[in-house]
Amino acid sequence: MASSSLHKLLRSTIADLERDIDRIGDALEAGAARDGKVRLLAYAGYRSATAVRLRGRVVRYTRPLDAGEGLLVRMRAMLAIYNSQELPGVTVHIEGYGQSREIVTDDEGYFDLQMAIDQPLPQSTRWERVTLSAPGRDAEQPVVQVPVIAPGTDQNWGIISDIDDTVVETGATNFVKNWRRVLVERPRDRLAVPGAASLYKMIARDHIDPARPFFYVSSSPWNLYGFITEFLERNAIPHGPMFLKDYGIDADKFIDSGHDEHKLAAIETILAFYPQFRFLLIGDNGQRDVSIYAKAVADYGSRVAGVFIRDVDGSCRSGPEGALLAGIEARGVPTFCGAGFDDALEMVKSLGLDRPVEAAQAVVAPAP
Repeated sequence: MASSSLHKLLRSTIADLERDIDRIGDALEAGAARDGKVRLLAYAGYRSATAVRLRGRVVRYTRPLDAGEGLLVRMRAMLAIYNSQELPGVTVHIEGYGQSREIVTDDEGYFDLQMAIDQPLPQSTRWERVTLSAPGRDAEQPVVQVPVIAPGTDQNWGIISDIDDTVVETGATNFVKNWRRVLVERPRDRLAVPGAASLYKMIARDHIDPARPFFYVSSSPWNLYGFITEFLERNAIPHGPMFLKDYGIDADKFIDSGHDEHKLAAIETILAFYPQFRFLLIGDNGQRDVSIYAKAVADYGSRVAGVFIRDVDGSCRSGPEGALLAGIEARGVPTFCGAGFDDALEMVKSLGLDRPVEAAQAVVAPAP
């Protein structure tokens, strides 16, 4: 009890301190602050036939740093990504699906809107668009187009994927060893996990207009959304809605959601939003994805159609993780575990996902 009270007091104190620092910063920047130019950051949304979810952020516009190849220049540019200046209390206007809505950004500059719609899903998965604007604000881009994934009715398959060390090599489990990669390397410098691009291409068939919807779940901060998006595009890996973390210091959020809780909650959100869909779960064993996915399989059974794990340390089939994977397989869910995803293509073929959508649908449709 005492520990819990101390935790709440610490959280509240730090949150108050951050707000005071923000107020001082606003005062120092005078006219360049709340009345200055803003930037609308739009994150890819997703929809069903009855609802659409849209998320984004409003930050203070800052001029892009000069491009350069030096170590310090690149580190400064990377740190600038993390040092965004959020704008709370900004009204964001949203137009789409025959509706107009307004929402106000929270203390960290974020907005999160789930809007009821009546819009049947298309036959084939496609990207749609809604628009954002900030009335009365001098925006870097006055109207922003937001991509929204609309899964097709021609099949009921989706993919939920981790990012760090599943899609992109980050060395997230050893920051001391990999600090340069984390703090200096740009999207064009980063390496994809071996076999990841081939695996995702086989499942998606087209990385620009994927035949199946992809969702990305990670404990990386929302500040890295643009960085991750550019990396996916450069490596011909399908784009998709992301569930990242808000690391802003807030009395209601600070240290409340750990890695496991965040990922599992995101998976549950996706599964609840698409109750008719079955999903592949793709991750690695560097940050407890195996235990998280085992919990999802235990809770949702056949809704999980397959689990793919990238083995970062050679322990995937032994010890506690090996037991968890065996438990997943005992529930009838096939698993893959390997140092890269090159050998995972055979499992994809066994599920029929290397075939055109119509053929795959016939192969994997669950028995009535």
